[in-house]
Amino acid sequence: MTAKPLKGRALARRLQRRTAKDVREFQERTGHAATIAAVMVGDDQGALNYARAQSRASGNTGIGYRLVRLPGDCRMADAMEAIDRLNLAAEITGIILLTPVPTHLNQTMLQWRIAPSKDLEGVSPGNMGHLLADTGIFFTPPTPAAAMALLDSLNLELSGQQAVVVGHSAIVGKPLAMRLLNRRCTVTIAHAHTRNLASHTTGADILCVAVGKPGLITGNYVKKGAVVLDIGTTYIGETVLGDCDPDSVGSKAGWLTPVPGGIGPLTTVMLMRNAYRALARQLGEAIWTEWD
Repeated sequence: MTAKPLKGRALARRLQRRTAKDVREFQERTGHAATIAAVMVGDDQGALNYARAQSRASGNTGIGYRLVRLPGDCRMADAMEAIDRLNLAAEITGIILLTPVPTHLNQTMLQWRIAPSKDLEGVSPGNMGHLLADTGIFFTPPTPAAAMALLDSLNLELSGQQAVVVGHSAIVGKPLAMRLLNRRCTVTIAHAHTRNLASHTTGADILCVAVGKPGLITGNYVKKGAVVLDIGTTYIGETVLGDCDPDSVGSKAGWLTPVPGGIGPLTTVMLMRNAYRALARQLGEAIWTEWD
């Protein structure tokens, strides 16, 4: 078996056009436009690449984008003050913290400093609580939202599927597991301390890998015909690698996202969608789900 490539670019273009249309019509009706502020501490190449992709996507959807750069030796107090200023800035609709940040900073505390109404990555405790309760008024972190959009593009009946998420980060693994659970999948979360990882992954109808360890998953970890979402990205110079070995996994899986070109193109579109939803909510309009 050779896995079919589950590419995100075509879907991303379609959803980007939808978002641009919604943004344009909202601005014509209300006179308001959204602006994203991205806070970057230091000069991590992966973070910079993501910022460039975000800037391009914002330009294509009619959303403003401001990159706020702080020096790599920035103190925690200074970084928090920068976020506080953006929280109070009326012209800023939403805020994201580009990661990773230098190790002397507390990344979680910086993310939680972002006002929940401007938390476009959905990692604040308030947004996480709404996701857990499945209220519909949360911001799904962009990468899990992208993963769900790709799964939905296959027209799968998710209810009852065995789903395994490898990785339990607050920005990908945990929220993705909750989205799958809310869609009635039977979900297993694995992580660095999981024993005998293959015993869990080989039973997965849907395998989502978001660790950041190139080649972690080989064909021996995959159920024949499974849908495999390779979400992890590791930059080695200008080359980006996923968590799956594409040749061996591709020989077993039914569908496999390529890296690059799978989840990535959709992630930035989902961020733009969250910015649009944030603006609408701040103006008193309820947009309950990503595509209302």
